[in-house]
Amino acid sequence: MQPVPSVSVKYAVNGSSTTSNELGMRVKQERAYAKRRLVVMGQKVNTR
Repeated sequence: MQPVPSVSVKYAVNGSSTTSNELGMRVKQERAYAKRRLVVMGQKVNTR
């Protein structure tokens, strides 16, 4: 039997990576949603 790979997850010390907004999105999800929304509305988005 072969060993199963494991996954390790580290969160920010202040807990910001685990909190969500009123729509249930985390910070990174919220940024991606905002960029997609601006593109759909025809505005240029500064991707960094």
